[in-house]
Amino acid sequence: MANYRIRPNGIIQYDIHIYGRRFRETTGMPATPKNIKIAKATVKQINAEINLNTFQYRDYFPDSKKVELFEALQQARFPDRFSPYFDNFANNWLERQKPKWKQSYYNTVVRNLNNYLKPEFGNLLVDELTLNHLEHYRQRLSLMEKEDGSRQLSNARINNILWPLISIMSLAADEYHFPYPFARYKALREEKSDSNPMTLEEVKCFLHHVDAKWYDYFLLRFMTGMRSCEVHGLQLQHIDFNHRLIRIRQNVVNGEITDVKTPKSRRDLPINDILFESLKRVTQPLTTLDAFLFSDEAGRPLDTRKIGQKIWHPTLKKAGLSSRRPYETRHTAAVLHLAAHENPLYVSKMLGHSSTKLLFEIYAPYVFNAARCDGSAFSTMMESNHVFDKR
Repeated sequence: MANYRIRPNGIIQYDIHIYGRRFRETTGMPATPKNIKIAKATVKQINAEINLNTFQYRDYFPDSKKVELFEALQQARFPDRFSPYFDNFANNWLERQKPKWKQSYYNTVVRNLNNYLKPEFGNLLVDELTLNHLEHYRQRLSLMEKEDGSRQLSNARINNILWPLISIMSLAADEYHFPYPFARYKALREEKSDSNPMTLEEVKCFLHHVDAKWYDYFLLRFMTGMRSCEVHGLQLQHIDFNHRLIRIRQNVVNGEITDVKTPKSRRDLPINDILFESLKRVTQPLTTLDAFLFSDEAGRPLDTRKIGQKIWHPTLKKAGLSSRRPYETRHTAAVLHLAAHENPLYVSKMLGHSSTKLLFEIYAPYVFNAARCDGSAFSTMMESNHVFDKR
């Protein structure tokens, strides 16, 4: 049962005896007549809920370190009546998944849980969470706006936020034997972002205006289509001048060095004559095999966001080029290789794709223009043979 007492320092404290344990919580309130009245009413309410077996510690003391102990005792006393709260089960699920994931991905899931899912669903028992809860929350996320009135979260971002919820509830339903509530759930349709590769003239313009310190960095990206994380993970040991190969073996994501994502991403890129001279310049000052080709002043891997903010976008503006993502260096490399009539299978392997399908789905319209394969050759042939001469 619950009671209150006044500590020697004059502060009101709650005393709760339940499940064979004593729980004490300070209110921080001085023992004034008004506060004592509040404490009496709270104790009365707690005792009523204890008698009905509906008392939940977190409802009264949500920030207490004793919440977890109380709920463990409650679960042990009534194993068939109380499933865990979402936040507790989410923590358990997270620790079970951690060995399967890279640290960078683990950190992303933790942020989604802490910033979105726990604040919204944390105080619900897992068997109380319904599809209605999910869909209403998703609607609120989709209506969030930036200061300029544009959407704050894309459909892809919302799907990414909600994915842990789907996984957590699937496991909870299986382990606590209740119907999985999201059987009819469908993820939001994700719109693919449009590519905006540069033309050859735009590449030349960009490289002409970029700071000399970053010329070789961007030359490498335009010529190989390497991802930012792959370029930032390049160390001297990955450059084989004897066989003229760049060996892509690791990434740098959020400052963490990890292995490349997929077997296809683990690849060797040929070093042509232009890159050979460029990489010689870059590697000449390096003295150890684990030295990064491109690093900050402290020798640490580059930060992708800072490169975009401090180098890429200012250079675009300086060169008078339209704004686009740094990732467009990858699209540009793909388009220019295909426009030069390189074998699509070679280009696909260069980019680390699993097949050539993506090349034709994304880059075909740009290749037609870059290679002047826009149907004009057909028109010229027909005209030269007077096929459509007027009668």
